[in-house]
Amino acid sequence: MKRNLLIITLLFCSVALWAQENIITIASGWASAKISDSDLKGTGWKINGLYEFSQQDDSKFVHGISFGFINTHATEGDQRYRLNSFPLYYAPKIMAGNGKIKGFLKGAIGLQFSSIRKEGLVDLTDADMGLYAGAGAGIMLMLNEELFINAEYEIAWASNKYYKDGFINTIGGGIGVKFY
Repeated sequence: MKRNLLIITLLFCSVALWAQENIITIASGWASAKISDSDLKGTGWKINGLYEFSQQDDSKFVHGISFGFINTHATEGDQRYRLNSFPLYYAPKIMAGNGKIKGFLKGAIGLQFSSIRKEGLVDLTDADMGLYAGAGAGIMLMLNEELFINAEYEIAWASNKYYKDGFINTIGGGIGVKFY
């Protein structure tokens, strides 16, 4: 009986997976954050990958998993700071629009792993991890049924000892592919 129930469950899960729309997006852009133990605003870049899925019936709500790399740096006199962060988070998204241009609002909740390197009079290297939570907004321009480009802004709060106020701002763009 248990085996039959397991087979039926796997069958229904497989049918549900066939009936969804999958989206993969690769994006990059500019990032900034205040660095701890200084009044400096570090600037740099971000690159991330995003896998999303929704029901095939053009659902307005999309689930996603994102991972990326954020690199910021700043210089103050002889001190050089380099801060790296690896966020991994769940990214729900609400879509608006049905034409070639679609807007979206998204959330972010997950973890980030960070490292800092401070060079100058005193050299310091350390690593930490913490919460990554934020929100963003953007637009998608559909080039055809499967291919699109996007632009977005995201503000996220990272809880660790290397960010002075905890906020990371990013602006970027990318390219994505839809498949079924």
